[in-house]
Amino acid sequence: MTDVRAFKALSLLSTIGVLVVTACTIQLRGGNDPAPQKAEYTTGATSAELMRCRSITSEEAADYQHCKQLWAESRRRFFGRKDGVAGHDEAAAGLVSVPKDQSRIPQGYPKPEAIKP
Repeated sequence: MTDVRAFKALSLLSTIGVLVVTACTIQLRGGNDPAPQKAEYTTGATSAELMRCRSITSEEAADYQHCKQLWAESRRRFFGRKDGVAGHDEAAAGLVSVPKDQSRIPQGYPKPEAIKP
């Protein structure tokens, strides 16, 4: 009879242990916090103008040119270029390319008669 009581006590103790570990894990994970809001990369005025430019058509010529300038400025800020021209990186322009080491590459093909025994 004592074996049954010991088994029930051990079962109850292990169940309580599992519940405590589960509760601690849920608490440490942070629960159901809402996802953080997406960070805005533009100012309020520029953001409003960019939102307005989303729906503009090419027929609205004056506004279209203004929107093209806004898009170019937004791209420039996003890519971090000081000028609007896309090109080679200035840091890589000063580097000189070093030729590859050709010493390990076999020169030419072996002659077929040299391979035959």
